[in-house]
Amino acid sequence: MQSDYKYAKTLLDLSKKSDCVSLIQNQLKSISYLYNKIPAFKLVFITKRIDTMNKIGIIKNVLKNFEPLIVEFIAILIENNQTNGLLNIITRFNNMVSSDSNISKVEITTSEKLTETNLEYISQTICDKLNATPEINIKIDPNIIGGIKLRVGNKIFDNSVSYQIKQLKKTLHNM
Repeated sequence: MQSDYKYAKTLLDLSKKSDCVSLIQNQLKSISYLYNKIPAFKLVFITKRIDTMNKIGIIKNVLKNFEPLIVEFIAILIENNQTNGLLNIITRFNNMVSSDSNISKVEITTSEKLTETNLEYISQTICDKLNATPEINIKIDPNIIGGIKLRVGNKIFDNSVSYQIKQLKKTLHNM
């Protein structure tokens, strides 16, 4: 659902501003566990017998040792009657955190050691394209023959000679 995405994105943005993304992520795991395993906890969210203000009071009391950002966030979900999407929001939040942290690592594979000038140029280009300063790992693999192979998060950009040869073989085979 689109609103689940908006809530997850907002929570991620706020947790980044507060510099507590991993804490929020861990506490959301606990909330997910409580929601799935403790019927009384889930009941507070789904029952229509308890009015909104009492629900918020109960949740604030139960989660009093949690990060105030999470407690306030869940209170907003209750006020806007969006608690049925709680688990989806948590899942989306975790996915966003994962994809965000994947960009913090880039792997460069070349057939031979790069010169400092080339390495600096490639690093600067990557930083400019990602609008971030990722951790860059360099691998040397003579099997790629030449060219360069980049791994950014879960994406691989392969411009190696060995890859191009494989593609050429496929093309010739299909003729």
